[in-house]
This record gives sequence, C-alpha cells and structure tokens, in this order.
Amino acid sequence: MKIPMYSLLCLFFFSCGQKRSSDEKNTIPTDSAVINTHSVTVDSYPTSVEQIKQRYAIINDKLKRGLLDSLSFKYDCNKERSGTVTYFSDKGELLMIKHTYNEYSHFSAVDQYFISNNKLFFAHLNGTSWSFESGQAAEGATKDDIIEQRLYVENEKPLLCLEKKYTKRSHSANNPAPANVPNKQVKCKPIEALLKDINLLVEFKSSANNDCLEK
Repeated sequence: MKIPMYSLLCLFFFSCGQKRSSDEKNTIPTDSAVINTHSVTVDSYPTSVEQIKQRYAIINDKLKRGLLDSLSFKYDCNKERSGTVTYFSDKGELLMIKHTYNEYSHFSAVDQYFISNNKLFFAHLNGTSWSFESGQAAEGATKDDIIEQRLYVENEKPLLCLEKKYTKRSHSANNPAPANVPNKQVKCKPIEALLKDINLLVEFKSSANNDCLEK
C-alpha cells in the first residue's frame, strides 16, 4: 500500500511541531519569581504574605532597573531633624516612599514604605542609634545599634512582623554583615503611628512648604 506524498509531509510537520512544543516546554525557567517579576502587574492589592513578597519583588525590580519616576524633597527642621523624602511612581501611581533622615545627630534612619492602591502593604524600617563605647569616649570609639523591621500589612493590619538587631563598632574588624543576621519573627504592635507617618509623607508631597516635615 502506497502512502501519498502529501500525507508523508503532513506526518513530518506534525512530528516536528510536537518536538518543538516539547522543547519549548523544557526551556521554560523553573524559577517562578523570575517570571512573575516581569509579567505580573501591580493593579490589585496583595492580601497575603506570599502576595506581598511577590509585589515587593516586582517593585524592587523596577527600582533597580530605573523604570520608576521619582521626585525628592529635602527638609531641615531647625537642625534638629533633617532628611530627604523620595516618591517613586509608575504612570502616576505611587508605589514607594523612601524617607532618609537624622535626629539630634545620634539617630538616623532609612524607612521604605511600599504602596498599592494608595494603601501600605509592606514597610522596611532601618534605624541606627550611635553612642560612644562605655569608658572609651576619649579614644573616640563608637558603636551603632541597628534595628531593622519588616512589616507585612493588609488593610492597615499587620500580618507578619520580622526584626533583626545587631551592633557595629568603630574599633572592631569583625562587625556583622547585615545580610547574615537572621530575621526573627516578633509579635506585631499596633501600627496606627506608622500609618500616621505615612499620611504625613503623602501630604508633604503636595505641601506648599517643604522646609520642614512636622511630626
């Protein structure tokens, strides 16, 4: 029995199509975070810790690649408190506020607030208090006590709170690397004061006077 030529050609192309489809499936990256970072939009508000982590990764990736618009204001409140507030947005939608400031020369902080649909969903607070080492003020030895906090938030309620504490000493050659200090889960505290701070930062953006950011 003879098989017509066009049938052979159909079988050939069908077989190639199957192989190519199989090969394409095998080349899809297995790291879902990489796929989501570039393909998932930021339209909906995250409602779980996993969704918050994913949304944070998306915004952070855009930040690193310089894809967000930014606007900064510097302020100085009578030399007692000074800082810089930077707003990051995408197509007019506010996605992150970064607040870097100093208070009374012995405290500094870098606070980052991640926003979706005008609501906070994640905060990374990094505060440093410095002082002279006990009994070594004459030698100028100082220490930085650092507290980092990570707050996962849904609809103004904390879902998960993480914290890490470590100290850096000016005369030490073995200071801890922040990335190597583990986060510890801690009991979440009320965040009303934090939300108030964010509202002040949002209002500061459109304020007629940016000389001082009042608490």
